[in-house]
Amino acid sequence: MKKLEMKKAKVVVAAAILAVTGAYAQQNQIAKWDPAMATERAVVDTNGIKWIDGKYLPIEGRWTLGDTEHYYMRLPDTLTTNVNAGVRGMRSHTSGMLFRFRTDSKFLVIRHKPLNGWHAMPHMTEVGTSGWDVYKLDKASGKWRFVASNHGASADKGNPGARVKRVAWNAGDECIINLPLYNGVKEFSLGIAPDAKIEAPTPWASGVEKPVVFYGTSITHGGCSTRPGLGFVNIVGRELQVPVYGLGFSGSGVMEYELSDVIAKIDASCYVLDCLWNMGLTEAQRPGRSVQKNYEKFIRNLRAKRPGVPIVMAEACDVFCGGPNDKDKFTRRLYEKLVAEGWKDLVYLPKDEMYTGDTEGTVDGCHPNDLGMKSMAKAFGKAVREALKLK
Repeated sequence: MKKLEMKKAKVVVAAAILAVTGAYAQQNQIAKWDPAMATERAVVDTNGIKWIDGKYLPIEGRWTLGDTEHYYMRLPDTLTTNVNAGVRGMRSHTSGMLFRFRTDSKFLVIRHKPLNGWHAMPHMTEVGTSGWDVYKLDKASGKWRFVASNHGASADKGNPGARVKRVAWNAGDECIINLPLYNGVKEFSLGIAPDAKIEAPTPWASGVEKPVVFYGTSITHGGCSTRPGLGFVNIVGRELQVPVYGLGFSGSGVMEYELSDVIAKIDASCYVLDCLWNMGLTEAQRPGRSVQKNYEKFIRNLRAKRPGVPIVMAEACDVFCGGPNDKDKFTRRLYEKLVAEGWKDLVYLPKDEMYTGDTEGTVDGCHPNDLGMKSMAKAFGKAVREALKLK
């Protein structure tokens, strides 16, 4: 694609721009969209495309409660060495992060440059790790339908590392653009027709405004779905019609006490805890990463900071389901202890509900493939539905 020559004249984005506030829930309230806030400028190039920086698109799943090194971050810069290096390093990954909006443009042009360059893994595609995919809301069924991914995108000449792709669009449709699972975003721009506008999305059909926060492992992170929209966290969001906040950290979700303080700052509708794969049962097995030392302190602090917010306690993600292991049994006993103490809004998710029914659910014997992710989404979706008391 030829390098775009920018016109000197700049036009005001004919859209309501999200007023970024310190509260995640406020990010998603339509009342926060105000035409008077449309002061950011877009540029129309000589090909008749109006470009809008992703920083001025409505976004979900991004940390907004303090300064961050980059715009597209899941957790703040203030994490200390009490939190493992994996979490500190991967908080720039945009797993679970998405743009959601309406547009009357008849096309979308997506220009994207990953934070850490384009890369794949032996068991996970480049589209899943570093790319994006697009969904539209089907008006007849009320369901989200896949439209396109970055597969086949062209290099943006003159902008090393960036790729561009044009996607046909039905004017007026609502759009989701899911961002990379195992990478961050360095640059993102959306191109629309010069006379088109971006508008606030309609509220999620469930009526839930606050995000469901998923905290967990590489599987929660999205490994190893073929594209971002097929990570089970994103599937749950679309199918239940709820906002989600993905805090999966590959090999690094181990329930450090400090993270219970940090996660509690997110004004959530529900918290989902899915860390057992990354933890040992005892300190002797995995010092600083044991369920015996970390789990109860973590969940008690989370509940103390966010009383009344439902919590889902999941057994170790397993689409093979070899039966509960020692960590699962510990978690079950803790759940029963808390219920006996009078805890309400506590949901337990056993691993047998994640079973695919055969041995085809993983790419490597552990991480779900797309079939496994659908199975995970069914199980976690059921638990979240129960926690939120959705019809």
